[in-house]
Amino acid sequence: MKKHPMLKYLKEETPSGPRLPLIMCPGCGAGQVLNYTLHAVDIVLQEDGLRKEDIVFISGVGCSSRLASHYLDFDSGWTLHGRALAVATGALLANPKLRIIVFTGDGDAAAIGGNHFIHTCRRNIDLTILCMNNGLYGMTGGQVAPTTPVGETTTTTPYGNVEDAFDLCRLAQTAGATYVARWTTAHPHQTIKSIVKGIRKKGTAFIEILSQCPVHLKSAPVEMFKRMKKITIPLKKADVPEGKGRIPVGEFCDIDKPDWIERYQKSVDRFRSEKQTHE
Repeated sequence: MKKHPMLKYLKEETPSGPRLPLIMCPGCGAGQVLNYTLHAVDIVLQEDGLRKEDIVFISGVGCSSRLASHYLDFDSGWTLHGRALAVATGALLANPKLRIIVFTGDGDAAAIGGNHFIHTCRRNIDLTILCMNNGLYGMTGGQVAPTTPVGETTTTTPYGNVEDAFDLCRLAQTAGATYVARWTTAHPHQTIKSIVKGIRKKGTAFIEILSQCPVHLKSAPVEMFKRMKKITIPLKKADVPEGKGRIPVGEFCDIDKPDWIERYQKSVDRFRSEKQTHE
């Protein structure tokens, strides 16, 4: 039987037994994001002359974070809740040649990891951040999250959420990321292209992927796909009347500026130069 072409990047067997199928709930969007990510990595490996050893995956804690060390046949790290970006920064400083991809969720990135998220973008650390946003805490029971829409019911907001949600893309862009994009699991080709761009981009690349959680939102995956297409609109049309109340998708920014490593290296070079002058 013909195997899926992306299986070459997954652990099918480990010393403790088979790894597949995924632990994710049926219909969960995390598996789709994993598929899109591996297609993007496959493109980069084939076209950019990179090796598998040049790519490292880091994740925090949450449904989306189970994807990294559990299933990927790459060097990876399954870290603490909200601390994926801190660990990824340390790995990059230890080896600036690495291409580091971070799997995170909306709670992991915007709640307990919110400060790391802001300052990673501000410093323009050379990471590719893939945030799977399902608008709630999936692994711990479907509680309200910083990205839960106003009025949405969750296990901790049974009468509707009263708080405004974070716009993670605007937050990343304002904080200083060089590449920012938002898509949904219903936009596979666009998501793959953005992940490829993110991996190739120098500096912080943040890609938000709106994802479905059919278990906690109690809806069939196909209906959630239809809804995501209905509630989103291309970014360039967001300001027209038909865009009112809909979520813009597309590329929010794609700029070039020095990343943290480049600026730090200039400081090191200056220090060495001045030291030699005074010796």
